[in-house]
Amino acid sequence: MTPNLGYTRFLFVRGCRDDDATRVKLKAAGDGVARGFLNAFEREGANSDAPSLETVQFLSLNGVGVDAAPTHPARYAVQANSRYRPRLDELEKELRRRVGDVGDVDTLDGCLRAPQYTSANVATFAYEQARAHGNGRAMANAIILPMRKSADWWAMPDLERHQYFYPHHDAKTGHHVAGHAALGRGAAQHIYRRLYHNPHGPGRSGEWDFITYFECQDEDLPLFDATLTAMRDVERNPEWRFVEEGPMWRGRRVLRW
Repeated sequence: MTPNLGYTRFLFVRGCRDDDATRVKLKAAGDGVARGFLNAFEREGANSDAPSLETVQFLSLNGVGVDAAPTHPARYAVQANSRYRPRLDELEKELRRRVGDVGDVDTLDGCLRAPQYTSANVATFAYEQARAHGNGRAMANAIILPMRKSADWWAMPDLERHQYFYPHHDAKTGHHVAGHAALGRGAAQHIYRRLYHNPHGPGRSGEWDFITYFECQDEDLPLFDATLTAMRDVERNPEWRFVEEGPMWRGRRVLRW
């Protein structure tokens, strides 16, 4: 298995009541767990989420252009990154203690791995235009989407799976299709994307294989939605026949809750 380079944990916090007292306590809980971690709100650039950094990023459903997805109505979320998973366990334990009985905490775990490609040309095609991580003022929107692939997907040989990301002939329809990378290429220079893997490996029953995380400006939200719609179109992107999406969470990057 490819080694894990670093770990991330998304913690979603929903209050048991929607009142001022509950919101005050939840915001105080967030301030408490931030100690010892670098706040990522002001960080930007290619190395801003390097595995060696221990960072937190606060997210909130409040703000312009936010979709308060009813499938995951947590008002607040925090993303914590560390090279060492026990540090994330400590942060989660402290957050749960501070939230107490006024709210619930749900989590998603992921890890960073070195990307693997069939050739240098493929790597260049996929990522030469990729948008770098921006600070929270420039790239205010955050979107979190867990997903998993079907057993049929993981049963394929590696090279057969790889073809779905690039232009190829779809064996089911006989049509030429652009593939995942080409459909997302136009959005890549505008929307930051980070893929987190299941720390224990893919294909585990009842678990998500990946967490896809995006950042973008308000004006690029329609581009994100259009690109996701294209990805979901199995006539254009046959890969999505093997995809099960989890509950999407959309919010704003904030300095603190």
